[in-house]
Amino acid sequence: MNILVADDHNLFADALSCLLEAHPEISVIHKSSDYASTIRMLSATEDVDLLLLDLRMPGMEIPNGISRIKEWFPALCVIALSGSASRQEIESCIASGARGFISKTVLGHEIVRAVKAIYNSPSSSIEDVTFGIKEHSDRTKLRLTEREHNVLSLLHRGMTNKEMAKEIGISPETVKIYVKSIGDKLSARNRTDLIVRALETGLIQNLDS
Repeated sequence: MNILVADDHNLFADALSCLLEAHPEISVIHKSSDYASTIRMLSATEDVDLLLLDLRMPGMEIPNGISRIKEWFPALCVIALSGSASRQEIESCIASGARGFISKTVLGHEIVRAVKAIYNSPSSSIEDVTFGIKEHSDRTKLRLTEREHNVLSLLHRGMTNKEMAKEIGISPETVKIYVKSIGDKLSARNRTDLIVRALETGLIQNLDS
């Protein structure tokens, strides 16, 4: 299964790609960060089986963006992703040709399970091809402070320590302390591993794009 991950949050896309490629039958062959580049990659590449499409990425319109993709690439399996999507938006995406929907609030390993289930599903029932709509997590006993939540939110947006420091109004050295604290709580080896573990434990739940 060859997958194109279309998401404008680089760290999320990288973390999701790592989770997917841990399975030998899955290959992430491309990543894109906006709707226009997604279309260009699909046009230039014949071997994409599955598109994981962020509903909030730049240039994406709900549900017209999916309708156009299915018009131009009718054989392509499209799975919509979002951290915040209404039931109406999800239903409109599926009506426009998406095979299913996965919320970014689900645990990391559950995203992979959901991708496989939707890709192989013959079902036309929306309940069978939507994952995570009602899942809001108190999944973990891990507790972050408000400031740590702020740093984690900026971290998954791909900001550097200097950029986060400017955004929050603290020093880069203090940001490093918060990042290390979050990493220690998650037993993460590095920043990418931190994002993966935050996904797996449900700490990253409200990705708006």
